[in-house]
Amino acid sequence: MFISQQRIGRFNKPVTVYKLRTMTENRSASATWTDEDASEGNAVTPVGNILRKLSLDELPQVWSILKGDMSLIGPRNDIKGLGERLSADIPYYNVRNFVPPGVTGWAQTHQQYMGDNISPQSLEESKERLSYDLYYVKNRSLMLDVAIALRTLKTVVGRFTFTIK
Repeated sequence: MFISQQRIGRFNKPVTVYKLRTMTENRSASATWTDEDASEGNAVTPVGNILRKLSLDELPQVWSILKGDMSLIGPRNDIKGLGERLSADIPYYNVRNFVPPGVTGWAQTHQQYMGDNISPQSLEESKERLSYDLYYVKNRSLMLDVAIALRTLKTVVGRFTFTIK
């Protein structure tokens, strides 16, 4: 039901993050994106799809926030393998790790991803996410954090349309 993932934290230090399992396999050290994993037989489960859309798979990360490994707001931290892949392919990628990673951030509330994805699934999308993350690092403030929290709430609620019959 729960998985642990090795992720990259502040100053590139490894942190362990817990999540609700949403895929058929736990490839927590993977250097691949979700759609690459799916092509290798690791798919998002039907229940996992709902958990991801509601962002409920992120709830166990409250523990990481309480431990001080993460913040509520900040650049999303990468799974270790994927973060290493991106830092090798994108110049200055690790600058985003100068601040504590967050459960949500400026990139998550502004970037539009392809299809139903809620995170980058390519090198180009990761470069765009980096530009949003660097904006956050440069302009970090309480007001920006409040704006991100409100936009996150709007984004999560906006993923669903409710109809009354």
